[in-house]
Amino acid sequence: MSEEILRLRHEGFAYSCRVNHRSDRAAPPVFLFGGALHRNHGWARRLERTLPPGTTVVTVDLPGFGAADPLPPTHDASFLAGAAWRAVESLGFARYDLVGQCLGGFVVQQMLRQARPGVRRVVLSGVCAGPWPGPQLKARLQSAEVASDRGDRATLLEVATRLFFGVAADAGAEAGQGPVPQFRERIGSLDPGVLEDLRSHLYREWFPPGAPAQAPPDVPVLVFTGVDDILTPPGEAHRLAMSYPRGRFVVVEDAGHMIHVERPDEYGQIVASHLGRDSGVIPHCRPLGASELQGRPA
Repeated sequence: MSEEILRLRHEGFAYSCRVNHRSDRAAPPVFLFGGALHRNHGWARRLERTLPPGTTVVTVDLPGFGAADPLPPTHDASFLAGAAWRAVESLGFARYDLVGQCLGGFVVQQMLRQARPGVRRVVLSGVCAGPWPGPQLKARLQSAEVASDRGDRATLLEVATRLFFGVAADAGAEAGQGPVPQFRERIGSLDPGVLEDLRSHLYREWFPPGAPAQAPPDVPVLVFTGVDDILTPPGEAHRLAMSYPRGRFVVVEDAGHMIHVERPDEYGQIVASHLGRDSGVIPHCRPLGASELQGRPA
């Protein structure tokens, strides 16, 4: 096993990907695209341990993410998809899997609008069909932005925690243990550069109007999220899954948007199950009931 960092540029913006080479050269590599708070050196370590042995894993800090150059909000998701494809194609793999979580999942959606023949399987979590964010969700996100601007840390933490964790926002708060307190501590200690990146993402166009698109690729696509997800409601995520010829949607019970933080081992097993074999059963998940398809307003 060896690890390398590949430095890239896309239309003047510097970014990088971390390549964790494994022994099985025949196994398709997995490209991981994370959310706004992910960095390619850390977020996927636990996930890597659940993937099939020998799998090469590539994590990408796209412009505006992690340690990459900041990206103004005038650059939309199609620009990010172009940068993502540059990373994929620079490594020269014939076949590969794509995994996108949260904003990284929106980028992978755009990648699939200009899909290459090398895509084998896809996993999208914490995502939904566009447009996103809707008016109500955007208003709540902007209230967190205003709180941050005026130094109101308590309101910022309250709004962010409720949006990301839903009904589990109070879990472990009194004891100061578990993913929610850790998330609150991290949000409260973000440096100004990261907060500016988050602000840019809020005003970025994640579903560019009139963007040219190919027919959806005829590959297995798994979409999943927590049943209590507020940021990307299950009903809207289900609509996205059904837009793919071989799309499938499931939900994780008693979870919100942050499944990878709330239950990282289960998250990894869900991803590995879809990538590793054709299975009728995805662990820790269930189908979405007909009465739940309406979803919550976003």
